[in-house]
Amino acid sequence: MCSNSQAQVWKTLRHEVSFGVGASNFLGDLGGAKGIGTHGIKDLKFRSTRSTISAGYKYMLNPYLSVRSTLIWSLLSGDDALTKNTVRNSRNLSFRSNIAEISGYIVYYPTEDRVLPRYKIQGIRGNKTTSISPYLYLGVGVTFFNPKANYEGEWVALQPLGTEGQGLAGRPDKYNRYTLCFPIGVGLKYRVNKQMSVSFDVSLRYTLSDYMDDVSTSYYIADEISANYGEVAGALSDRSINPGPYGVLEYPDGRNNYLQRGDPRYNDAYMFGILSFHYRFVKGQVFIPKF
Repeated sequence: MCSNSQAQVWKTLRHEVSFGVGASNFLGDLGGAKGIGTHGIKDLKFRSTRSTISAGYKYMLNPYLSVRSTLIWSLLSGDDALTKNTVRNSRNLSFRSNIAEISGYIVYYPTEDRVLPRYKIQGIRGNKTTSISPYLYLGVGVTFFNPKANYEGEWVALQPLGTEGQGLAGRPDKYNRYTLCFPIGVGLKYRVNKQMSVSFDVSLRYTLSDYMDDVSTSYYIADEISANYGEVAGALSDRSINPGPYGVLEYPDGRNNYLQRGDPRYNDAYMFGILSFHYRFVKGQVFIPKF
């Protein structure tokens, strides 16, 4: 009878909606910690943290597994001025981008996503379950982005400018402003009552794009970029500030050496820390107390 009543409870509370607020951080070529830029957590720079909001829907398959869909809006940014790496700092590139992510996850609760205590009759003592449920999730989604740079007080969209010579002879086509992402996260959920709960989770999103910050491969001849895409494009392609082997080296015989601008070995990634508020919809009523 206890097993049947527990089954009846969670089946009446399968549908849940959520709203969240939190913070984001970009992991890519621009900015970051000291060292070579990567998409790893070690490259996190707290001064690049920006705001995030989310909305989601979850459906319980059973007390341990759920499927969830989420829509997230966030701002990402990176700035070479914030890093202590000499080469990256001298490169002097920066960006910001609004992003919209649509994703779906499988959510696993090792100790169950409980909807009620094991008893609810006042004055009866017993082994009440905890109101906190840890969880893990893994999923896939699509992220839309549009990197921009501040140029003379205006935020200029970078993808149309071909800042690495995209679209010109011998160079790749311009990149897409969307990419697949693969979220992986952990969190804790606190049950306030049968229908309401709050949670906090931290997640990492790996992507299939290395251009969320508009930086990936090598420099290109700024004059040719200017001739095809305008002077602003040429100026934003190479913003290095210190003397050194930056940009394009030209040889007397007409050859050019296109030096490294980004690192194509690592695709971009980003992180979220989100505090969410959840509400479950009740289907029918359950009157049998659980012990």
